[in-house]
Amino acid sequence: MARPRNFDEDEALGAMVAVFWHHGYDATTMRMLEEATGIGVRGIANVFGDKEAIFLRVLATYHAQARGVVGAVLEPPSLDGVRMLFGSLAAPADGDDVRNSGCLMVNTVFELGRTSAPVREAVEAYRTMWRDAFAACCAAGGVDDPQARGEYLLGLLWGALSQIRLAGRTDAAAPMARIAVETVDGWAAAGV
Repeated sequence: MARPRNFDEDEALGAMVAVFWHHGYDATTMRMLEEATGIGVRGIANVFGDKEAIFLRVLATYHAQARGVVGAVLEPPSLDGVRMLFGSLAAPADGDDVRNSGCLMVNTVFELGRTSAPVREAVEAYRTMWRDAFAACCAAGGVDDPQARGEYLLGLLWGALSQIRLAGRTDAAAPMARIAVETVDGWAAAGV
């Protein structure tokens, strides 16, 4: 007879998100996941699978959380939502938490050469979500060539988030984020 689980799967997954977000795929070990969750390595493997299977669930969880941000800030699509998003990066919250590690998906890009096709597909789906949301905001704002501008905004966002990872502090994104807001303001003013 199987023993009942004595842990909350969602809580454990949340703890694992933080470990991968802070350390990256390559540096994260099963032992680190054990320490973060309080669940033995065997228990983790039995419930979540091997390291890659865990990572794919972590990426899916992170993607779902970001979908919530997109829904809250960029829906309905508008340039004001884009300004709000980048404005929040220009004035980051205080505190030393996992957000000082940047974006889990951006961080994963640096490891893509060493990951599997499913991991690369998860990252591409995440990029597509953001690019499409930005393009919809540009289209709603009457900006010319919304697809290209959406790709540009995605590049700005990922560049700003990579600055956080490199510096280890959320305020490192502020300069790029301020310029992103100025750029969107310019598009709106020019009607391009």
